[in-house]
Amino acid sequence: MKQLLVLLGLLVLSTEAWNPKTRYFYWNVARDVQVIEGRTLIVNTINGRIKGPAIFAKQGDFLSVKITNNLPDAGLSIHWHGMEMRDYQLYDGPVGLVQCSLAPGESMTYKFKVQEHPGTYWYHTHAEMFPSGHDMVRGPIVVLPKDGPVYPSHLIDNYDYTHLNERVLFYQDFYPNYIAHDYLMGLGDLRELGGFNAEGGIALTAPWSGGCLNGGEEKGFMQFENGEYRFRLANGGSTTPMLWSIDGYRFKVVAADGTDVEPYEVDQIQIHLGERYDVLVNFNVDSPQNVWMRGAATAVTNPAAVILTTLQLRPDNSFEYVEGAATSSPNPDPVLMNCNYFGEQEKCVSVTALKSKADEFKTRPLLEDTELHTADFFFSLPPVYGYFFSLDGGTYTQNALPHHPIAYPDFDNEKDMNPHTNVLNLALDKTVTIVLRNGAGIAHPIHLHGHKFEVLEEISRAKPNCFGGQCALPDLETGFSAPISELAKRESRGVLKDVIIVPMFGAAVVRFNTDNPGVWFAHCHFDEHVDSGQGFVMNEGNWKADKVPADFPSCDYTGRLQHMTSELCTCDPEELDPTWLCSKDYMCQWTRRRSFGH
Repeated sequence: MKQLLVLLGLLVLSTEAWNPKTRYFYWNVARDVQVIEGRTLIVNTINGRIKGPAIFAKQGDFLSVKITNNLPDAGLSIHWHGMEMRDYQLYDGPVGLVQCSLAPGESMTYKFKVQEHPGTYWYHTHAEMFPSGHDMVRGPIVVLPKDGPVYPSHLIDNYDYTHLNERVLFYQDFYPNYIAHDYLMGLGDLRELGGFNAEGGIALTAPWSGGCLNGGEEKGFMQFENGEYRFRLANGGSTTPMLWSIDGYRFKVVAADGTDVEPYEVDQIQIHLGERYDVLVNFNVDSPQNVWMRGAATAVTNPAAVILTTLQLRPDNSFEYVEGAATSSPNPDPVLMNCNYFGEQEKCVSVTALKSKADEFKTRPLLEDTELHTADFFFSLPPVYGYFFSLDGGTYTQNALPHHPIAYPDFDNEKDMNPHTNVLNLALDKTVTIVLRNGAGIAHPIHLHGHKFEVLEEISRAKPNCFGGQCALPDLETGFSAPISELAKRESRGVLKDVIIVPMFGAAVVRFNTDNPGVWFAHCHFDEHVDSGQGFVMNEGNWKADKVPADFPSCDYTGRLQHMTSELCTCDPEELDPTWLCSKDYMCQWTRRRSFGH
C-alpha cells in the first residue's frame, strides 16, 4: 500500500516525466460463466473479465506479462499481433514454432521490448481452439510516441480504453462451443459451417451467437461532446468480418494495422478478423441527438448479426444528453473502404487505395536481391472439411505443427519435424514477394507474423463454375495488372499491413524484406480455419534460439492442445486428390473404414 501511495504521488507531481522502462502485468486465465449482452455464456477470461486489460506503452518500453493458466483442460499461449518481435522471437506465441503450450497450473512471463511504430495492435491466444467456452483471452495494445504524455490512469487502470481524444473500440464475437463441434465432427464430419446456395455459391451458415464492444461494458451507449475523435477500431473476433459505420457521418481513415496512412474519407469500412483501422470522426451537432454506431457481421446469414451502440451527442456540457436508444438510419449508398466484392457494390474501394506515409519506409528499402513465391489455398466442405496450402506449386497440405518447437536449439529436423508442416524457406536480406491465391468461395484474412508487408495488389474475380482445387487460380502472367515478375519490382510502395483480405477466387500480392530472422507463422485469422490446417511456416534465415528461457512451459503436457494434430494420412481418394496430405483424425477416418472393409 505504501508503495502504491508513493507511485500515485509521483504521478500527480510529474505525469509526463514519469516514463517507466518496464510495465508489469499479471494475468490469470480461467473459465467462468457470465452474462454478456443478455446471454449466459461459458467464457475463458483474463482476471475474470470479458473486457481484456488494455496495454498502453511507449516506444522503447519493455513489457513483462506473467500468465497463469488456471483453465481445467486447455493449454495456452499468447501472440502479440502486429508486433514484429525483433530480437524477441521466442515470445511470439505460436505453439509448435516458438514454445510449447502452457499447461493448466503453469505460469510463464512474456518479456519483450516495444519497438513498433505508434499505433493500434492487440493480443490473443495462439494454441488450438479451447475445448470449451468462448475465447475472451484477447484485448488491445496501443503504442504511443516515446516523447508523448501517458495519462496516469493507464498505469493504474488497465481497463481504461481512452486516451486524450482517443477511444479504443475492440469488437468480439461469441463463437459456438467447441465441445459440441468436436462431437459432431466425430459423429459424421459435421463440424464446419458452410454449404452451397441455390446459385452454386457458398452460403455460410455460422450461427450468430452474439458479439460485444469493449467486453460489453459500454452497455450499448457512449457519450461525446462536439469535437474530433480518434477511434481505434479492432476486430478481435473469431469468425465474423465486420462493416463499421456511424449513421449520418463520414470519417477519415488515418491508420491501418498500426501504420499511418494519408487520410481517406469514406462512409463505411470493412474490418476483417485481426485487422485494425484508426479513423477520425468530427461530431458537430447544434443540439443533443442520438445516432447508431454499427458493427455489422458479414460472414453469417442472420441479418440481425450487428453490434449496435447508441452514441449520445451534445454540443457541450451545458446541454443534457438525450435519453434512450437511437432511431437513426444508415447512410444511403455508402462508400466502403477495404472492399473486395466482385461487382456487388459500385462504391467499393480496395485497401490498396490507402497510401502509407513516406517515413514508414525509411527502414524498409527495396533490396537488389529478390525472391518470388506463391501460396495457394482452398478448402473442402463436409464431410471432409479441411484447409490446404500449396507452396510454390507443391503438394496441397493440411498444415500441422510439430510437438517440439522448431525454434528450440535442440530441435532435430529429421526426428522432430512433422512431415505435414508446410514450410517456406526464406533466405535473409532479400525483398520477397508472395502471391496469395484463393481457390475458395469466401474471402480469407491472411496474417503474417514477424513482418509488416506492402500490399501491391488485391484482385477479385467473378464466381467461376467450380469449387475448391478444381478452380483455375489467377494466372501469374495475365491475371494481374502486370506480370507478377514485373509487379514484384514495382518501385512505388504499397500500403503497409499485417493482415490482408484475399478475395474469394481472387488473390493478393504482398512484399517485405527478410530482415527479421525467425520461425514465423502465416495463416488465416478465422479461428476455425487455422485450427483446420490453413497456414504455413516461414523459416526465415533458418533461425534457432540460443537457449530457452527457464520459465518457459515444459513440453510434456499431453493435452489435446499440445499435440496440434492426432493423425496423418494421404487424403481420401473418393473425396479429394489422393496426393494431398490430410492432418486431422476426422480427415483420416477413411483409412480405418477401409481397413475394416467398410
